[in-house]
Amino acid sequence: MCAAGRQRGKAGDAPGALALFEQAVAVAPESAEAWFFQGVTLAELKRDDEAVVALRRAYALSPSQVAVLGTLAFTEFRRNNLEAAVPLLDALCRRQPRDLDARMKLGDALSRLGRPAEAAAVYRAATAQEPAAGDLWMALAQAEDEAGDRRAAEAAYRRTIAVRPGWVMPLAGILAMQRAQADDEHVALAQKYLEAPTLGDDGVATLGYALGKVLDGRGDHAGAMTAWQRANAARRRLTGPMDREELAARVERILKTPVEPGTGSDDPRPVFVVGMLRSGTTLVEQIIATHPRAAGCGEVPTLPAIAANPRDPAADAERYLEVAVRRGSPDALRLVDKLPLNFFNLGVAARLFPNAHVVWCRRDPRDVALSNFSENTALQFPFATDLEDIAIYQAAHDRLMRHWQSVLALPILELEYEAFVADIEPQARRLIEFLGLEWDPVCLEFHASKRAVQTPSRWQVRQPVHTGSVGRWRAYREWLG
Repeated sequence: MCAAGRQRGKAGDAPGALALFEQAVAVAPESAEAWFFQGVTLAELKRDDEAVVALRRAYALSPSQVAVLGTLAFTEFRRNNLEAAVPLLDALCRRQPRDLDARMKLGDALSRLGRPAEAAAVYRAATAQEPAAGDLWMALAQAEDEAGDRRAAEAAYRRTIAVRPGWVMPLAGILAMQRAQADDEHVALAQKYLEAPTLGDDGVATLGYALGKVLDGRGDHAGAMTAWQRANAARRRLTGPMDREELAARVERILKTPVEPGTGSDDPRPVFVVGMLRSGTTLVEQIIATHPRAAGCGEVPTLPAIAANPRDPAADAERYLEVAVRRGSPDALRLVDKLPLNFFNLGVAARLFPNAHVVWCRRDPRDVALSNFSENTALQFPFATDLEDIAIYQAAHDRLMRHWQSVLALPILELEYEAFVADIEPQARRLIEFLGLEWDPVCLEFHASKRAVQTPSRWQVRQPVHTGSVGRWRAYREWLG
């Protein structure tokens, strides 16, 4: 039946092939081949959740088969089940050390799990085998950047530029990292590429955001704004504008939805740090995560997924905690989720965790607007490509947060970025006390932490707190309105 199923599959009849493989499994449940082809066919039909069950069975029956291992590893990766994918991809790389696709996926999975130093080691070993592979050098540069090794990141960016001239990604990467200290040679190269008529919108956006940072650092504010305007116009052509009507409707739906009682879990560990992008959420997470009894979980994607498809509150709470603990620590008394846009989902958070804490990061809206407009985040957040859209989005954010303050029993601590950086210790003490933890002076040494940071703020939070970002908008007053 397996042979017949394969013939059906080659003929393009995947449903017919699947029926034959299912019969083969029923007749010979210990046949790794039957389970494997059933899994492959289910994956072809975009039924990955079912495919992975069959592929796991095939791997258990025949762990020595590289084809089975590789298909299972790639399917787990595609399903975003990174914790399962990592050991499988690692095993595949050890068996097939020249499989660059497997190496790239392993490094990517490690980075997304907050393990960039391990990802860098994977890429470094791969570059030793394939020293002319620009994609590997670029991935290595980004991993070293996330891990906080600035010197290694710069070296990898330079190597990428050397082995793949004309590629804008590494050039933008090194410019964005070096900013005012960027080499004049690289700045001139970026300006040359931007004037090339063959450079597409994606290249214009990628280089424009980075070049703007360099010019901003050098005090050329008109040049920086011109670069950012050009970058955002290009990005907007790719992503489209923010749907203002959809945003307004979403806010109205939330405001009209009755708050449900907290019936999920009485676990007090979740801490939701919310606010506009670029409002100080990364700084707050780093300070809390430095505390010996707390753990930073990064931006946990689970709450939005639950909000989009709610089930039983207790099961949803368990599902959320499983991910948060895995990203944080099973021993922590507080687990910090710093997904800023969870301000849309605090009603769900209150239903799942009535004993959770919420920290609301606030910042001068003009500095927030400038910071969003100058960051290359618009692929995920189209509102960031237009200053008026940013203002509308901020108004929606403020309206929702005031709503949550009035209807939720969850404690919500407001933290003003400007007050925080002006005098950090009393604000940090206030934050830690709000979370029910004893004060520990180590929280003031957050900038020395080796934790991976995967947001645009990663280099700022590795420096002692300063007020240099307060009031940046004044240099751009004429454009902000």
